[in-house]
Amino acid sequence: MSNRAIADTSLFIARETGRPLDPYEEDREIAVSMVTIAELELGVLAAAEPRIRAARLQTLRDAEQLSALPVDRTVASAFATLVVEMRAAGRGRLGVQDAWIAATAITYDADLLTQDADFDGVPSLRVIKL
Repeated sequence: MSNRAIADTSLFIARETGRPLDPYEEDREIAVSMVTIAELELGVLAAAEPRIRAARLQTLRDAEQLSALPVDRTVASAFATLVVEMRAAGRGRLGVQDAWIAATAITYDADLLTQDADFDGVPSLRVIKL
């Protein structure tokens, strides 16, 4: 087990919308991928209603309190390898942003905390469902 875990975008959306989350109380650093920050900011910018925009902005601010792991050359290489492996295994349904988040977790040797079933069976990725 790694000393770091990465919180997927689905956890922030769950908290924002009131969807239940299983407890997670392990003593280790929780970080986010910069891709999660981008996804959450997109949600803020796309919100048509002021109430929804305010809620999404707070969610983005909450995510920004965590260490944001960058997408660098090593993550980019892991992304490309992962996409090829997924396609070869007939599992090409992992979304582009999810593949970037998975590649970030793999690169940083971190568990991925998520509610998203799309990460099931991703090679070399350790998933913890909340």
